[in-house]
Amino acid sequence: MEGAGAHPAYEVAVVGHRGFLGGHIAARLESEGVRVRGFGSNDPVVVDDAPHPDLAGVRTVVWCAGRANPRLAEEDPALAAADVADLAQALDALRVAPPMPRIVLLSSGGTVYGPPANPPYRESDEPAPANAYARAKRDQELLLERWPGESVALRVGNAYGPGQVPAPGQGVLAHWIQAARAGEPLTLFGDPSSTRDYVHVDDVADAVLAVHRAEPAPPPVINIGSGRGTSLEELLAVFREAVAPLEVRVVRRGARSTDATHSVLDVTLAREVLGWRARVPLVEGIRGQWEFAR
Repeated sequence: MEGAGAHPAYEVAVVGHRGFLGGHIAARLESEGVRVRGFGSNDPVVVDDAPHPDLAGVRTVVWCAGRANPRLAEEDPALAAADVADLAQALDALRVAPPMPRIVLLSSGGTVYGPPANPPYRESDEPAPANAYARAKRDQELLLERWPGESVALRVGNAYGPGQVPAPGQGVLAHWIQAARAGEPLTLFGDPSSTRDYVHVDDVADAVLAVHRAEPAPPPVINIGSGRGTSLEELLAVFREAVAPLEVRVVRRGARSTDATHSVLDVTLAREVLGWRARVPLVEGIRGQWEFAR
């Protein structure tokens, strides 16, 4: 991936390219011959209230940057507010630099939906963000609704895969792998029958590539997930299969305030408009994440 001082003719800017999602997305785009410019906290996309010069001619800006996750946002709402402000600042700067790029936001399919809608959630369901993190993601989506150019919010399910770092209150598989490697018990929070929609990071990256290439512009909101609910009990069984012959112990704890009971995405729209579907089987994806961590 190109850095500062390199040739300025880029197709895509990935903001947050050193993070878990951003790193995989940038690598996938580059593997397809797309010229990518990465931006991060030490190399900001906005300089003196103006777009970075390397953004000239960029067709797509992929926004993966963020400080907050569900738990951190509850503990420090200012983190989530800063994430919204960062995107607002970037959009204001990009607005005055035609041609305006297509904006692709990595939003959260696992948190912006909720009752009274029932899973599997469709893009037409009214958002019902129930915590500070979800509200921040929804606020970012609303910024895109006011963007005069093309924009797509990808509501991503529970992404997992190689290189995922355990974060407070997020990344159950990353936490389990860390515990298993240390010979410690895995912690299972909440009702073991509660479901999530787990989607491999490589599949997420493929979805971003499809959005970048799509003509005409895709709809403004698209779900990206496996389309299948996996309960925590099922996830534990698949995890045990993936790390066999290693034996793992489990400690069960009560649900946390940010834990949803059921979250499954309807991914019909992604298949129809992008020709995309999740391809990495869960056991294969977990095995790859385990081997990478080892």
